[in-house]
Amino acid sequence: MHTPLRTRRSTTLALAVLGGVPLALTVLTAGPAAAHGATGNPVSRTVACAKEGWSPSNAACKAALALGSGQIGDWKSIVQGQAIDHSAPTSSPQHRRHIPDGKLCSANNGQFAGLDLARTDFPSTSLASGREHTFQYDISALHNPYRMEMYVTKDGYDPSKPLKWSDLEDTPFLSADNTAATAAPAGFLGSKVFTFKAQLPQKQGKHLIYTIWHGLKKPDGSFQSQEAFYSCSDVTFR
Repeated sequence: MHTPLRTRRSTTLALAVLGGVPLALTVLTAGPAAAHGATGNPVSRTVACAKEGWSPSNAACKAALALGSGQIGDWKSIVQGQAIDHSAPTSSPQHRRHIPDGKLCSANNGQFAGLDLARTDFPSTSLASGREHTFQYDISALHNPYRMEMYVTKDGYDPSKPLKWSDLEDTPFLSADNTAATAAPAGFLGSKVFTFKAQLPQKQGKHLIYTIWHGLKKPDGSFQSQEAFYSCSDVTFR
């Protein structure tokens, strides 16, 4: 059961990606199989609108709330439960198979449909193009092993049109595996956070950063979890 959209505390992660090259970390730690979370910095639509509460002042959050019949859903649960195909030893993520164009921000979950609205006025984070940035991911439960990936939209992206897979760059500008959680700073919904640094892409103007958090194979070759979580963060590069 999904709970009403409201501010709360959760558990989160800390990844380290230095310079312009993504760093894959290999430390495996124990944790529950289920996981929940969303991007906190740059703030994702779900986290931003959760902080707005039941009477949002932001017009996009208000429209998203209305489309969800007064409930966008639980901020930390934009998930596809079968995102990893376990049918063969070469199992791999199946994000595009389960999430059609225009449904990326909701992960094709009708409860979050308002987050797919093609608008230019969702809360946005200002970012310095090409500079190092500290990213933070807000979680309430952790699975291991896992991978965090962030994609940015291509040049020419139009936020007034529904987001398509082809709008994203082909490869993530950040890809990191497995690290420990640290205490979340003030203002986060969760009590823990994954924190990591990466060099931002060279972009200008309005863009979107799409974050995918999904499981990886354990040492025995099996997957820890079939789940994957998705976040849309509106940003403006300067």
